[in-house]
Amino acid sequence: MTSSAISGSLFLALNCAEERLQVVLGTPGNLLFSEEILCPGQSIRHLPTAMERALAVRGATARDLAGIACVRGPGSFTGLRIAHAAMYGLSRPFGIPMAGLAYLELLATQAADFATGETWVLTYARKGQVYMQGFSNGLPLGPVRPARVSQAQALLADRPAPLFLLGSGVRKNPELPGLANASVLPPALDTPTPTALLTAACAASYADSPPPPLYLRKSDAEDNLDAIAQSRGIPSDEARRHIPDFE
Repeated sequence: MTSSAISGSLFLALNCAEERLQVVLGTPGNLLFSEEILCPGQSIRHLPTAMERALAVRGATARDLAGIACVRGPGSFTGLRIAHAAMYGLSRPFGIPMAGLAYLELLATQAADFATGETWVLTYARKGQVYMQGFSNGLPLGPVRPARVSQAQALLADRPAPLFLLGSGVRKNPELPGLANASVLPPALDTPTPTALLTAACAASYADSPPPPLYLRKSDAEDNLDAIAQSRGIPSDEARRHIPDFE
């Protein structure tokens, strides 16, 4: 089952993809609550109470929600898991429809008024990597992909000017802003505005089943599985059996 926003419908939107946790509540065209907390790696401590405040400040309960949306990725493995778990945990008892929001597309959409050519969104993926996706005239040029910074630099150098860059991956990798054919958009666009997050949530397609998170890479625990298993005295093969999709 899917459902669309109607006037007066109340929506809750969550974003834990990067260092800033965001919670917004509102109806189509009417932002009622917004909270943003800089809490790298600490979403689990702050998200439940932020959700409570969002509902309480409007005198609402979970039963009043027409839908809950969360950013599905890519981004922090732990942050995405926490946001999806919070969405599902609130949705399940009350049968609230759920939706997922594409993070890089969300950032590109809110930057559309500032770019006249291709827009490339690059977010920080740790370990010398970024998540990247290009857009032109509001449409994606291809799927979001993980790439090493050197790969991203080479790909962007071959794109036609004018080129516009944004995202945490640009700020944290100083070689990327130096591309001769590119302009870097203001850092304020690296995080969704509350209005952009609410607008995306109100326009999303909702369903009874939760949207799949968009991870794109293994968690650090999976990458470091052998060392973690050894420190706990567990054979690596046995540890891998507890992760069915481990490759």
